[in-house]
Amino acid sequence: MKRKTGIIFLFILFIFNAASSFAAIDQTYVERILKDNRRYIEFINVCVSNFAPDKKDELFAVYQKHFNGEVAFLQGDYKRAFDNVYSSQKDMELLYEYILTVHYLEDSKNMLDGLAPEIIRSKNSLSRQYLALGYRDRTVARTHYVVGDATYPKLHSYKIFKYEEGIKMARRAKRYGLLSLYSGQNLEIKRSIYNQLFKKENEEGVIFFNRFVDKDEKEYIAEMNKSYPEYEKEYEEKLKALKGGEGELNPMGQSMVFEMKVARGVRFRREQQVAGYLINGEFQKAEQIIRPYIDNYIYKLIQATVDTLSGKTGDQTEEQVAADKERYAKLMTHHMDNYSLLTGDSILDGLVGSVRVIDDVKKESDDIDGNETVEKQGD
Repeated sequence: MKRKTGIIFLFILFIFNAASSFAAIDQTYVERILKDNRRYIEFINVCVSNFAPDKKDELFAVYQKHFNGEVAFLQGDYKRAFDNVYSSQKDMELLYEYILTVHYLEDSKNMLDGLAPEIIRSKNSLSRQYLALGYRDRTVARTHYVVGDATYPKLHSYKIFKYEEGIKMARRAKRYGLLSLYSGQNLEIKRSIYNQLFKKENEEGVIFFNRFVDKDEKEYIAEMNKSYPEYEKEYEEKLKALKGGEGELNPMGQSMVFEMKVARGVRFRREQQVAGYLINGEFQKAEQIIRPYIDNYIYKLIQATVDTLSGKTGDQTEEQVAADKERYAKLMTHHMDNYSLLTGDSILDGLVGSVRVIDDVKKESDDIDGNETVEKQGD
């Protein structure tokens, strides 16, 4: 009898442990898909905010369901949390597909096709290579779309994953296109691009190459031939003027105050090397020295390229200048989006305050109706 009772006890204990294990697995799984879904929403939010603000309602519907999934998870109702996430992904799949096909596959093709005549005319081998890489990545992006579109319809998460990969490859294709735009410029414009790059960096407190910015050819060469003692004397005078001034130092002055003498000497020699490379058109050699001084070098180089070209007028008419400014403004939007940066306000941030806990509101209304019924019966 005791043996039978012990077996029954072990069986009950086994069932309890098994149920607890399954509950733990469910919780872990739902927690993971919630995390993945949140990342999918944050990713598509940048795309919608930059290119498709008219899809705000679709993004809100997706986030509303995800939000209720998060709430259900906190309440311990993992099935309801899963249902909300699955429903959110069903809607999000359609949004991803629209964004990829209409705004990334189409826009990347238009950008590369628009740059191709200028790149081919430049006869620059590096520029042509970047353009070829752009077309290659655009083809890979389309392949991701075809695979996602052909996937079993109910595998929403996998479809979203493939569409996301397609967007990433389309972005890379556009990055290569913008690099080909820089590479195809002549020596004079490239020097202007580097001048714009350093000018913007100097405004943010990076003093590297500051003494060469906006100098004409004569002043530029004179600065190249300056000895270090001469530079050090001028530096000390500027530093005294900055320290003797009233109020807070600007970013440039702050950088000058805290730069060590040894670092200053190294910077002086490297600036002279870069100046020589730039004036002789040896931009790849200059890049190796510049990179340690400028964070996100490629991003800022492309930004300086677009800024420089948008301000170039030449013999153009007013209509042509306006058209070029509009074109380069669009290129800047693509450039920022390529690095997952917002060009304006985040649509998702504006929607966060509008979401509601749908299930709780429904239950509260049911309770109110039930209470009213009881009171009427009591009367």
